[in-house]
Amino acid sequence: MGLWDEVEEAEASEEEAGNPYLTDAARGLALIAQLLPQSKQYTEADRTAHHLDTLLDTRLIATVRSLGLKTLELSRQLEKASDQIMEYKKMRLLSGKTVIGLGGQFSAGKSSFINSRLETCAQEIVLPEDQNPTTSIPTYIVGGTTEEIYAYCGSAAVPLDKDAMQALTHAFYQAYGIGFSRFVGNIVIHTPALGGELAQKVVFLDTPGYNKADTDTHETLKDEYLAAQQLKAVDYLIWLVDISNGIVQERDLEFFQKVPPDTPLLIVFNKADKKREEDCRNIVEESRRILAQRGRNVFGVTAYSSRDGREFLGQTMVRDFLLQAARSAAQKKDMEAYLDHLILPIRQSFDAAMKGAKDRQYSLGDDLFHAKDILATKSLAFLYNRAIQHRRRLAEDRGKFHWISKEICKDMRDLRKH
Repeated sequence: MGLWDEVEEAEASEEEAGNPYLTDAARGLALIAQLLPQSKQYTEADRTAHHLDTLLDTRLIATVRSLGLKTLELSRQLEKASDQIMEYKKMRLLSGKTVIGLGGQFSAGKSSFINSRLETCAQEIVLPEDQNPTTSIPTYIVGGTTEEIYAYCGSAAVPLDKDAMQALTHAFYQAYGIGFSRFVGNIVIHTPALGGELAQKVVFLDTPGYNKADTDTHETLKDEYLAAQQLKAVDYLIWLVDISNGIVQERDLEFFQKVPPDTPLLIVFNKADKKREEDCRNIVEESRRILAQRGRNVFGVTAYSSRDGREFLGQTMVRDFLLQAARSAAQKKDMEAYLDHLILPIRQSFDAAMKGAKDRQYSLGDDLFHAKDILATKSLAFLYNRAIQHRRRLAEDRGKFHWISKEICKDMRDLRKH
């Protein structure tokens, strides 16, 4: 263990020692009692969101197969939309903002990276920085005039004080044997520490980490799945790597395959203050080469120190990436407009396909009527029959598509009311 690791561990232990939810069992159990019942509530809004998720993920895509469209890209877009809609409780909160996801293995420094980008004093942190894979909870950080913290349990948003949020770490799991990730879906932190242009345009999402490949426990794999589900729906992605581990890891490269390829990606080698500048340069350059070899397009690869809040090697990629994300918020469609953007071309494709099928059927019918010999008549009759069947399939699929489209619009309107 290095000097900085010892300092960080001492700081975490000191903070845990003063947390009333960790030192007072009655307070700790009261926190559990406050959160656990809420996770069992299932409202009409939940049912609507799940119904909408099914429509987008499976039923809508099934109707377009007869069109011969490139369904893989459409399927990815619909899946991303459905993942975002499942966070319907925060739809208004996230509306018009760019969501920047933070990903990486456990101990890569995602929370400390976010804390380093916030306008906060050195003695204060917004996010707990000692989360353990068994208890980590995806956490949104949004701008606000006052600091407010909510735990989203099922359909309820439960207010928390700062000590309660700081307790949702491995220390609570060690003290009471209960991991909050089992019944807390997300935490949302409103904070004035997210200031300037970022406050109006950007939301950070801190996701669970996962350990190295030799620790594929059930809990680790569960956290990896949870992180993948969350990060598939973000607009921008910053991937943190502990520079002590050397170049970009194979596990990280495998994870990138789960993220839509059009998601802007910045690789940040964190804790660069622990390395010589020459070593940082070699790690960054070799990682760039590996990423190019794998065919993964990235915004950039850089070295950074969350402790110092600065970038190394004379680069400004972190600042540039955040500014680009903030400026892209102006082009971001709300969810209803985004779904219209996806559905309109499908409707137009159905109309064009139906017209083409009708014209082909009439053309074959005319050829069949004027056929002169038995062989031509048989061949044309076969083709004419297939054209009729194809047109019927298209009509049936178009009918299903129109019904599903109306259901999607209805569900979206219903969700907006909640």
